[in-house]
Amino acid sequence: MQFNVAQLLKEATGAVRRYELNEEITSLDPELAVLGPLVGVVQLLRTNSGILVTGELSTAVRATCSRCEAPIALPVRFHLAENFRPLTEVETGRYLRPDEFKGDADDLEDAALLINEHHLLDLSEIVRQNIWLTLPMYPGCNWEGAGECPNLISALRTLTDVRLLHEDDSTATDEVDPRWASLLKLRDRTEAEGR
Repeated sequence: MQFNVAQLLKEATGAVRRYELNEEITSLDPELAVLGPLVGVVQLLRTNSGILVTGELSTAVRATCSRCEAPIALPVRFHLAENFRPLTEVETGRYLRPDEFKGDADDLEDAALLINEHHLLDLSEIVRQNIWLTLPMYPGCNWEGAGECPNLISALRTLTDVRLLHEDDSTATDEVDPRWASLLKLRDRTEAEGR
């Protein structure tokens, strides 16, 4: 995901380049299990002090459901908007001091937002950071909306059915504390009614 922006840096403010991405990113981060290529469109806009990169990108990664611990595929979509600054002038090769940059002070400190001395703009680190930021803190099987994990519900039903099949009713009531016996009757009644 490197772009040679030497020609764009020579142009006037407002010059634009658009690129369609279909990049293989499996080696982007060893902790990310990427399932597909990074696809989308990025736009590089010449500003008075560098290049503004915007775009809509998407991919898919493998994660583990935080409820049932099953492996799941998560779609990842994010909007990219970052301002990159050049290290050197295109025409002279002169090093540009940070105080010559007319951007945010935070952008000066981030090495991922620098255009190197060969005028290559690299999106790899920014894409990696955005993928991690887009991933949910607690991924779940039901990623399309809030709700219960269908795999966990199925596993719990199976576990309950197996337990009920092997449970002897006479020993179950003998082992139950008498204070809880009425709750056991209530559970049996609700299960019989199909709630």
